[in-house]
Amino acid sequence: MTNTPRASRFRALSVALVAALAFTTAACGSGDDSATSGPPAAVNDEYTQMARKLIEAGTGGMLYFEGKEADITLDKIKVYDQWSGPTASVKPPANGKLNIIVCKIGTSCEEVGKRATAIAEKLGWSAEILDGQGSPEGYQKALATAAANKPTAVITVAIPENQVADGIAELQKAKIPVVGVSAVAEGGAVGYDAHVSSRETFQAVLEAAKAVADSNGTAKVVFLWDVGYPHLVEALNASKRVLAGCTGCQLLEVRERTLSQAVDPIEMQNITTSLIQRHGKDLQYILTPYGNGVESIIAAVKAAGRDDIKVLSKNAEPERLGSVAAGDQLADFGAIRGWNAYAAIDQVGRLAAGKPALPDAEQGIPATVFDKSNAPKDGAVDWNSYVNYAERYEKMWSEAK
Repeated sequence: MTNTPRASRFRALSVALVAALAFTTAACGSGDDSATSGPPAAVNDEYTQMARKLIEAGTGGMLYFEGKEADITLDKIKVYDQWSGPTASVKPPANGKLNIIVCKIGTSCEEVGKRATAIAEKLGWSAEILDGQGSPEGYQKALATAAANKPTAVITVAIPENQVADGIAELQKAKIPVVGVSAVAEGGAVGYDAHVSSRETFQAVLEAAKAVADSNGTAKVVFLWDVGYPHLVEALNASKRVLAGCTGCQLLEVRERTLSQAVDPIEMQNITTSLIQRHGKDLQYILTPYGNGVESIIAAVKAAGRDDIKVLSKNAEPERLGSVAAGDQLADFGAIRGWNAYAAIDQVGRLAAGKPALPDAEQGIPATVFDKSNAPKDGAVDWNSYVNYAERYEKMWSEAK
C-alpha cells in the first residue's frame, strides 16, 4: 500500500477487527419482503458487535472484500492494509479513441465518465461522453452513435447488459470492445467484454451493517430501492441477507422505485410519506441505492416530524456527504472514488492489446464509511489520501512491455 497518514491507523484497526471476525456469519434469510409479524427475536450481540467493529474500522479508514460481491457476508470483510489492485498490465495503445456512455448526465455515472475521460486524455487519447438519458431507448441510441464513431473501445456506466444487447453485439461485430462499469455479468447470449465493479453491493452491505450497529441490533428497516439495474438487485439481495443475520432486526418492506421517480421531488416525497403512514413508529431506517432523491426523502421525514427516522445512502456523492456532515443523513458509503475509472481504462488497454480482461473480483477496490464525524461539509474528499491508486495504475502502465 502507498504510505499515507491513514496507513498506520488501518493496520491498528486490522488487528482489532481480526479478533472480532473470528467466527462465521450466519446470514441467510427468507425472501419475504412483507412486513414481519410478531416481535423480533432476541438481539444477537455477537453479530451486532461484529457490525459495530466493521463500521468503526471503515469510518475514515478502508474496508476490503475478496471474491464475488454477490456472496458477501460480514465475516468476509476485512480492514484494508495493503495494495489490493492489479500489479501487472499491458502498455496502453497509442492514439486511442474512447466513447463513454453514462447512464444519465447529472448523476454519479457522469462523474465516473468524466474521470475516465481525464485519464484517457492523460494517455494521449481522445474521449467523448454520450448521455444514455436514463432509459433503454437512450442507451441504445448512444450505443448506435458510438458504433458510428468507430472508437478504439466503448465504456458504459451503470447500463444493464440486457437493455443494450443489440448495441453491444453491433460493436463487437466491428471488433470494438465494450467495458461495463457498475454492471454485472447477466449470463445472456450477449454481454460486455469486461466488467468493472463500483463496489455497490459492498457499499449496500455496509449500509445494512451501519443500521445494525447504530440500532444495537434492533433496526427496523425499509429498503427504498431501484430494482431496474441487475447490479442494484445483487446489492439488495446481499444487504437483505446481512440484515437477516441480525436476529433482533426487522425488514419492514422493500419499496421499489425507479431512477425517474428518484429524481422527481414530488414523487419521492409522496412515496416517503406513504411509508411513514404505513409503518408508523416502527419505521426507523430508510436505506437507498444511490444519492438521487435523498433530499426529497429527508424533506418528507422532516415534514412528518419524524427526526427519529434515519436515512442512509451510498456512492459518496458530494451533496450527500454535505448532508451527512450537517446531520440530515445518518451515513453514506463510498468505494474509493476514481479507482473504478482507472480500472475501466486498464480493461480497455488489455482488450485493445488482445489480452484477457481482468476478472471483476480481482480489481480490489476498497470502500469507506462516512458519518457526521468524518464527512466533509463541502463534500470534497481527497481519495488519494486513502491510497494513491492513480500512481499505482500509471506506474504499472509505464512499466508494461
